[in-house]
Amino acid sequence: MYSGVKRIVIRKGRAVTTVMAHINSFIRIPLLAVRQRIRPLPRIGVFDEDRIRMRVWLNDIDFNFHLNNSRYLSCMDYGRIHMMAANGILTHAVRARWMPLVGSVDVTYRRSLDLLAAFELRTRTLCWDEKWIYMEQSFHSKAGLAAVAWVKGLFRSKEGNIPPQKIVDLVSPGMASPPVSESLARWNEITKQRLQGVN
Repeated sequence: MYSGVKRIVIRKGRAVTTVMAHINSFIRIPLLAVRQRIRPLPRIGVFDEDRIRMRVWLNDIDFNFHLNNSRYLSCMDYGRIHMMAANGILTHAVRARWMPLVGSVDVTYRRSLDLLAAFELRTRTLCWDEKWIYMEQSFHSKAGLAAVAWVKGLFRSKEGNIPPQKIVDLVSPGMASPPVSESLARWNEITKQRLQGVN
C-alpha cells in the first residue's frame, strides 16, 4: 500500500521490510497508517527488532555523494513509526489521536553510505521510564555498521504526556521495562543539562 515496499518477511521474530525507494516521510508515514487498516504488517513483540531495507538514491546524497545527515534522521523517523505499526502501538495511537514526539537524538557515525548503497535500518525498544521510551536505531551495510543512534520519545494527547507503561499495556498487558541502563541515564542527564545551560 505504500510505494517502495517490495516484500515483508519474518525472520526469527523480526519483521524485515524491503524498501527500494526513498519517499518523503510526509507521504510514507500517513500511507503506512492507512496500510495498517487494510493489510497490517506481521506482528512483532515490544522488544523485537524491526528491520527495513533501503537504498541511497540521488535525492538522498550531499556533495560528498553519500547519505546526508538529514536523511539519516528522516529514515529514522520512518523506522520508528514502522516498528510501532508492527508491534501494534501505532493503531492505538492513531485511534486515540496521540502525537509522537522526540525529546532527544544522539547519532554516532561509523562509515558512510554511498550513492546506490543498499543498507538496513534496525529499530528496537530498549526500555522506558515514567515519561520516555528509549530506542536504538542502527544502519548496516555490506561493509558493516554505518551509524547507531539513541532516541527518546513519547506520545502526547490534549491532556498531556501518555505514560509509556499505559501504552505498552495496550499491546502487551503487564510487560515491564528492563531497568534504564547507566549509560542511558547518563545520556538523559546530559540532555537535561544542555537545556538548562541555554538561555
